[in-house]
Amino acid sequence: MKFDDSIPLYLQIESEIENAILKKQLSEDKAIPSIRKLAKQYKLNPQTISNAINELVNAGIIYKKRGIGMFVKKGARKILREKKMRTFKDLDIKCIIQKSRSLGFSKAQLIKLIEENFCEKGGN
Repeated sequence: MKFDDSIPLYLQIESEIENAILKKQLSEDKAIPSIRKLAKQYKLNPQTISNAINELVNAGIIYKKRGIGMFVKKGARKILREKKMRTFKDLDIKCIIQKSRSLGFSKAQLIKLIEENFCEKGGN
């Protein structure tokens, strides 16, 4: 994984774990790798991994079983999907609209561009 120096490492790890859950690489009600294993995998300090995990625990995505490990909470995919959809709607779409306006695109041109690209990528 290549890290972005402008974003705290623990937030990037949090996002990686969220994406693994969304892609079903980490299943609901199943254990996730230990902090030590994740630290070794990402070549990071275990405290950085712990900070990411704590954010996910606080968000209700992961839960801890004392003495056993950490698990993906049932319903985590739905929570994450809704979170990502809100972010997409509230930030990404607004950014796209703002950029298209600054480039002089009309609404019709932007919609056409989206439709063309959506279809190219296997959409309906």
